[in-house]
Amino acid sequence: MPETPHPLDPEVLAAQALMREAGVANGDILNPDLAAARAATARFQAFLNQGGPEVTSSEHHIDATPPLRLRLYRPAGAEGPLPVYLHIHGGGFGFGGLDTLDRWKREIAAEAGIAVAGLDYALAPEHPFPAAIGQVMAALRWLREDAAALGIDGDRLAIGGDSAGGNLALGALLRLRDAGAPMPRLGAIIYGMLSTRHDTSSHQRFGGGEYGLSTAKLERFWNNYLPDPALREAPEAAPLHADLADLPPLLLQAAALDPLLDDSLTLDQRLEAAEVPHALTVYEGVPHGFIAQTGFLSKARAARVELTAALLRALR
Repeated sequence: MPETPHPLDPEVLAAQALMREAGVANGDILNPDLAAARAATARFQAFLNQGGPEVTSSEHHIDATPPLRLRLYRPAGAEGPLPVYLHIHGGGFGFGGLDTLDRWKREIAAEAGIAVAGLDYALAPEHPFPAAIGQVMAALRWLREDAAALGIDGDRLAIGGDSAGGNLALGALLRLRDAGAPMPRLGAIIYGMLSTRHDTSSHQRFGGGEYGLSTAKLERFWNNYLPDPALREAPEAAPLHADLADLPPLLLQAAALDPLLDDSLTLDQRLEAAEVPHALTVYEGVPHGFIAQTGFLSKARAARVELTAALLRALR
């Protein structure tokens, strides 16, 4: 790996050594064999998902285009209609599935005492924009309309996402606002992939690949997701360009060593100007994707605790 001029947290270095020893690494979108890259990501995520609390889970099929699977996690022994947090995984719109962040979602469900839902949304380039955002909207409708049968409270709902999932979560909030539909009580945008701009300071400092995610990888992800160049600055696809007024409270979390850092910093500034209640935490010494490593990183656990506290305030 190239030298890192900005030092990584010692726990990150120790975790990276364990991953090398285990022979796992995140898949590379620049690999011409996309199936092999996705398989590598699945093995990497399975390694990160080891351990954590036991919860109950169920899988559901939702009528959407393309068809959609959802996994619903519940704390062991929980009774009554539970608040629910819908989390949309990252992976550049091209990697990931139901098992992405499985341990993290189990931890949120157990710690907050709420239901947590995760999606297996359609991936690009096979399914470019707007397939995934359409599926997210279908999942939100399903969680509200079938709440009683699912044992959840559709009025106590939050939505969030990491990386590309942060894009989809923010995009869903904007669509709900524009439709005059009921809004979730909280949105969580975790190192969101919100703009196609690659000329920012954080891209210049952290986009060379030294910290995992790179500008070149992000460009490939965007090209796969938005094959029509006209959409690259369209608010519905790159929500950092949208009018952000009248959104519910938002929690923003960012990694300091991430080419996408400036997306979060700019979102923070734009939400301030739009007078949207929000909070931003930048976690120092960690790269993009760090929240998945709660088994190794104290800062991943701190970010999870911060989100859990925000969910409890909003939903209870």
